[in-house]
Amino acid sequence: MELEVEELVPETIAGYCGLLAPLISYGLIIISMAMHGGFRLTQSSLSDLGKVGAQYNNVFNFALIISGILFLIFILGMLRRTETRVGDIGVFGLALGAIFLSMTGIFPKGTSPHMLMAILFYSASFGGLTLYGLDKFLEFEPVWAVFVWSSIGFAAISAGLVSTLSPTGLAIYEIIGTIPLIQFSLVFGTHLLTE
Repeated sequence: MELEVEELVPETIAGYCGLLAPLISYGLIIISMAMHGGFRLTQSSLSDLGKVGAQYNNVFNFALIISGILFLIFILGMLRRTETRVGDIGVFGLALGAIFLSMTGIFPKGTSPHMLMAILFYSASFGGLTLYGLDKFLEFEPVWAVFVWSSIGFAAISAGLVSTLSPTGLAIYEIIGTIPLIQFSLVFGTHLLTE
């Protein structure tokens, strides 16, 4: 008997992982911010919370590692929801993004692969989201396509507006950049649980 990749993760487990990934991630990131009194959204990068030698850096790095694993499980469950090659490639991009998110925690700021892992996380995730939206459009499910694309557009516009304030740090941009992934994870995680 041959096992298909999409059969590895039951939709219920994937749905719960989709809900838990952003909640655990941002819960631990907020705790990490509270533990670092000098951290400022407009003057720091999120990776400063987990950099080599920072006090309590394991809290932030664990947040990235565990949320990447949970998001990967969720994405594997989403494979059943694509019907085109474009969708499969989009889900593959999102899966790569999840792996790179975990790798960003494994290689914290101060190690040579950290910046590359962070760039690959955002690139793969946004590419995957864009293609997943195109898959929904090609499947004649325009509401889902508009939802995915509008969340990306909202993040881009928000980042542009924030740039007019000239923040000196990246944290605010990093948070804005994850909003589409949080929305995707929460909405489609719920969708997996309710269908």
